[in-house]
Amino acid sequence: MNLIGNKIIIRDFQKKDFPEFFELVYDKTNHDLAGLEYTTDENFAHSLLEMYQRRDGAFVIAKKDTDQMVGIVEMNKRGESGDLLLTREVGFVVNRKFRKQGFAKESVQLLIKYGFNDLNLTEIWASSEKDNQAPQNLLESLGFKYIYEVNQALPYAMQSNLVKYYLLKK
Repeated sequence: MNLIGNKIIIRDFQKKDFPEFFELVYDKTNHDLAGLEYTTDENFAHSLLEMYQRRDGAFVIAKKDTDQMVGIVEMNKRGESGDLLLTREVGFVVNRKFRKQGFAKESVQLLIKYGFNDLNLTEIWASSEKDNQAPQNLLESLGFKYIYEVNQALPYAMQSNLVKYYLLKK
């Protein structure tokens, strides 16, 4: 994939992205708030990067002027049944030192345009941890509507993991 915006490019993962990728997976807050894998082990992080390179639907958010990785954006299938084929779910995480600069918003805008215009999607979904207000505000600013909340805690985990789901229709 290669989507070009005003400040960013959405592109496939490359080996050169490792330093920035490692910063993202090393930051436990990204795991807690966005579900990104967490590790402090550099070798395991290399394996994770290789997994992301093979993964359909996962892309780098890079600065347009330098091609430096600033985050990850995903557009994943929601299932294979007929009623889900024309839907996707987007997700994103931006390195804390690049937040509040519009990179996440522009990346989601590019995926919305790509999804509705090129893939002919009818719906784009997104989710956010209940207590993570920043992505919820971003989604609402792009026209996503809050639909429901679900507890995604593992059975017998003795904790709650409330996630809010948002929907944008064509």
